[in-house]
Amino acid sequence: MDSSPPEVVIFDLETIIETEAIIEFGAIIVCPQTLVEKEYFSSLVRPRHDEEFGEFEERSNGLNIDEIVSSNIYFSDIAHTVYDMLDGRIWVGHYIKNFDCRIVEDAFHEIGQPPPEPLDVIDTWELCEMFRGEVDNLEMATLAEYLGLGEQIHRSLADVRLNLRLFRRFVELFYLTEFSSLLRAASNAGVPRYLGPEEYSIPTLRAHYDSCDSLDQARDVYLPISCTSLNVRWGILPIRFWDDNGRPKLSFVVDAPGNLTVMLDECDRMLWRLFRRFGINSEWRNVVDRTRNSPALRLRIADTADKQTIVCKRRDSGKIKRLVFDESKLGTLLTPSTRLDAEFFLETYDYRGSAGIRLVAHKLIVHP
Repeated sequence: MDSSPPEVVIFDLETIIETEAIIEFGAIIVCPQTLVEKEYFSSLVRPRHDEEFGEFEERSNGLNIDEIVSSNIYFSDIAHTVYDMLDGRIWVGHYIKNFDCRIVEDAFHEIGQPPPEPLDVIDTWELCEMFRGEVDNLEMATLAEYLGLGEQIHRSLADVRLNLRLFRRFVELFYLTEFSSLLRAASNAGVPRYLGPEEYSIPTLRAHYDSCDSLDQARDVYLPISCTSLNVRWGILPIRFWDDNGRPKLSFVVDAPGNLTVMLDECDRMLWRLFRRFGINSEWRNVVDRTRNSPALRLRIADTADKQTIVCKRRDSGKIKRLVFDESKLGTLLTPSTRLDAEFFLETYDYRGSAGIRLVAHKLIVHP
């Protein structure tokens, strides 16, 4: 089990008052020890039906129907990213228990997907009860002004960062003991940890695969791997293959680090033996490509109903911005010599006489 403290995610929704349709989502992932922002994501969201706009009029913060409609981003387009940011983390928000949690759950049910589950929920509205009588109300704008934290502008990402400042104030002044206890008590098992190749024990992996009674047991261990500063050798190639749903099969090639090459060579050998043991004699294709001067690896981009690769951009400040997934823009983002950090997992295949291991990208962080 991962013993590191669970991460905190602060999120906020902008909605249509009459219909409660989401029109903007924003979230930040925060280091639990320092309460410093690590990663952020925000997106406009177009309601599924235009009548859900109701009597919506342009707001003073700049939100307007034309911008939302022209974005053409529906909740289903960002659902994978929203799920990945929220699931298994501690949720923090203002009036989150009575509003945001319910709206997010409903949004996932509407598109037929299971909603994310929090490790715990902290509502800063409840923490503000101590100020009742000192301020006119417990709205975030009122409290932010009272505590000198800045102005609320009712845009999701800006409000999330304002909420972080509010939450920091509570942790510093009133809530430090309780929050520390929560972190110690909570398990971080909800968010899979991607390990560096050197953190895996080859003898342990070999013992597991040797003990498998079926190929399904082997497929259950997908080995989440993390590698930093990979160099893109070949970017997104011209689309030649399509899946059964008409989505392009996208991939790119990176130079293979030595420690990862050693691990994957071992996985190749172990899984090849396992396939042979269960009577599968398809031609085995090694995952590490050595047909040119130095070893290379192909990373697959996932875009299915079950999983979608999370694509991010690291800013010069060090903060990580999650991008709305758009396969048409990947070609200009993943160009040769680009540096990136990657989290990926192993997936076996046996198709038309060929078998082997695929590396499927879970998350890509492109360097500046």
